[in-house]
Amino acid sequence: MNKPFSPRRRRRDGRAFSLIEVVVVIGIIAVLIGLLLPTTRIVRERAKAVQCASQLRSLGQALFAYAAQHGGTLPVTSFWHVAGGDGTGDDAPGPGWTEQLAPWYAPPTSSVYDCPAFPAEGYRIHYFLSARWARIANPFRPATLSLARIRTSSQFVLGGDCTGGMLYPISFGQRADFSTDDCDKDDAIDPCLTFPSDPGGGLALHSGGNNVLFADGHVDWKEKFDPQSMTFHPTHIQAWADVTEE
Repeated sequence: MNKPFSPRRRRRDGRAFSLIEVVVVIGIIAVLIGLLLPTTRIVRERAKAVQCASQLRSLGQALFAYAAQHGGTLPVTSFWHVAGGDGTGDDAPGPGWTEQLAPWYAPPTSSVYDCPAFPAEGYRIHYFLSARWARIANPFRPATLSLARIRTSSQFVLGGDCTGGMLYPISFGQRADFSTDDCDKDDAIDPCLTFPSDPGGGLALHSGGNNVLFADGHVDWKEKFDPQSMTFHPTHIQAWADVTEE
């Protein structure tokens, strides 16, 4: 006589798995997954931060190479520029700084300008070039800075993650008067490097902070503006909003 079918699976020793045992195993698996997921997320975020820092270091080396061929000066920054534009529409006349730098680095449309932790999808340039002091010192000329003027090279913010909303069009940022991405992001008029603790807030792309490129070529993670290790003035310590000509 055939035995009735039993949904219980049997072990090799012939004993069936009880419902309680199955539930316990499932519970253990769920706990392990719960423990692993945050670790996986942290590792993934760390990898993005490392990639971003590497890109910024490479950008710094390209800027130094450009300066070596241009009397020690960095690329000129001015207004809003569209990569490959013809000087009409959103594109201001002349090339943006990323376009000027292209022969020494990469085209503006290259992914090397794309921070992998940035929330916006699609083509964006996520790095900026310092121009705050250069614009204040020469308000009627396109901003450019000579590396020889920088006496605070290990503290001077040369560039970094551009988290200021005014540097992006309204689809992501705050500039309703532009529909394109600016390939000439600089902090001459509006701050580029912003943090959640700043007035008006800002993004924190890497574990609560942002990557910063300094004028000596090193890249460091910063949670906020640190007056002990950061400055936007080439000769003494000043926050972005406090920069003066002298």
